Amino acid sequence: MSTEQIEQLVKRTQVEYSRIAGEPVEAQQIGSAIYVFGSELATLRLFRKMPNKRQGYSANLERFYFTFDIPF
Repeated sequence: MSTEQIEQLVKRTQVEYSRIAGEPVEAQQIGSAIYVFGSELATLRLFRKMPNKRQGYSANLERFYFTFDIPF
């Protein structure tokens, strides 16, 4: 994937996942993954819809996240 395609994926992810979570979330590319940051409830809602992905809490950032690898 090109850099432009990844940027578009991040933007689409943020819009779509905000809709699924029922509240605003923030999507970022970190390494070879997309991380979606939001409230604990928002990330758990995403995990419920897509249980094959990862959900957790970053002690460094003090934020909850939902993540998946970028499909290359």
